[in-house]
Amino acid sequence: MKKNGFFAVVLAAVLFASCGGADKNGWYSDFDAAKKAAKAKNKNVLLLVNSDYDVPMTEVGVKAITSDRKFTDALKDFYVCVHFSFVDLQSFLAGPDLNATNSEQKAAEKRRAVLQKQFGIADMYAVQETPAIVLVSKDGYYITSLSCDFLGSEPEGYVGLVQAEKPIVEEFEAKIKATETGSAKERIAAIDAIYESSTDNQRLALVDLSRKLVSLDKKNESGLVSKHLFAIANEEAFAKLNDIDYIGAIKIYIKYAEDKRILPVDAQALYFMAASVYARSGVDSIDPIIATLQKAVDAAPESESVENIKAIMENLKAGQQQSEDAAAAASASESAENVEADSADSESAGKAE
Repeated sequence: MKKNGFFAVVLAAVLFASCGGADKNGWYSDFDAAKKAAKAKNKNVLLLVNSDYDVPMTEVGVKAITSDRKFTDALKDFYVCVHFSFVDLQSFLAGPDLNATNSEQKAAEKRRAVLQKQFGIADMYAVQETPAIVLVSKDGYYITSLSCDFLGSEPEGYVGLVQAEKPIVEEFEAKIKATETGSAKERIAAIDAIYESSTDNQRLALVDLSRKLVSLDKKNESGLVSKHLFAIANEEAFAKLNDIDYIGAIKIYIKYAEDKRILPVDAQALYFMAASVYARSGVDSIDPIIATLQKAVDAAPESESVENIKAIMENLKAGQQQSEDAAAAASASESAENVEADSADSESAGKAE
């Protein structure tokens, strides 16, 4: 695609994303705006994700869904539809166009920010292969993913696949309702049941339920508070990491690790994750990594993970010592070379005299 054409597409995408509404075919690109609309209309959310890495031949199905209002119109009483299109992904991975104008560069930066946010959301719902359709509650809780080959060319077929998931959707809605009614003990049990039936990625979207459980169980009578504080820490740190804020993520992990309601093994895991982020952040010294790993060891010295953590610490220290020895040897060699050079210079000067 020609440069001007590409940036025209980018600029259009940015303007569309900023308005927060649905396009002419009934699709949102702003997930937060879609959730807001879903809550207002008491509907669930349907998320479609496609990219320039789609499974071959599936562009037929994606086009059938996104280019015809029959799909969104048929589901409008039940779902607010969201479309994340990553078809310009390779262009952005290639880096900025050095010949672009200032306005084009700004448009590209905004598009990159939109992509980054959408990537975080798609990752939270464990979208690993595109195209994909995920059904989400109005609160953003994962319900299910559709099994779909995207080879058909008629919107009605895809509408039927979505409607076939109605029993699963209704069962999930009943579980959510159970978190809103009954005694505190019953609501806590309902929240934890949803949590336990979810994968690690899906739990990131359940953070509001985890916060509700912690609020309902101030004295930790259920013994579940540590587990859900751990989940809250993960979600908050995930958001920071999605913004490439390593220090922010580290602070969150350590804050929750130091919470008195956290069990020792959970505190240990949080300290370990903080140390892992330190390693990813490109810090100049391994000292903060070692110090944080030591906190992990101290948090639960009898845990099954302690020996592995200690082994990592020893490997890091050994690597640091090797680097220091190599630097010292290089410095000594350089000093020796300088002495020889000075000596040679002195001899030359003596002969000249």
